[in-house]
Amino acid sequence: MNTIHANGIPLWVTIVALIIGLLGTAIGIMALLDPTAAFGYIDGADSIARTWAGRNAGLGVALLVAVALRNASGYAVAFAGSIMREISDILDILNGGVGTLAVIGAFLLVDVICFGISLRATRRGMRVEMG
Repeated sequence: MNTIHANGIPLWVTIVALIIGLLGTAIGIMALLDPTAAFGYIDGADSIARTWAGRNAGLGVALLVAVALRNASGYAVAFAGSIMREISDILDILNGGVGTLAVIGAFLLVDVICFGISLRATRRGMRVEMG
């Protein structure tokens, strides 16, 4: 059966990957085109805003590519990147940055769960290939 999700990846994880991937890509591209659209933008910080935008767009594209390739390893790698993004955002908030800790924490929790599922699917796929 030809489905959109990779072997061993539940459909809901694919849906989460698509949503986060589309949001990250769209938000990132918007802020690349207009740095003032970046969350927490500070006047004169166009360079920082563009690097933030590129990070978000890049991680979004990685999730979309993993879904398109139907590759559990790709999901694991992309969710690992998303985990690091959330951790850096949480550290920024704890140091006086802009954002809502509960929202970023919820994204971190979802990323960790999806990463674990993706990693498990990858390992199962490796065992099947090795016989």
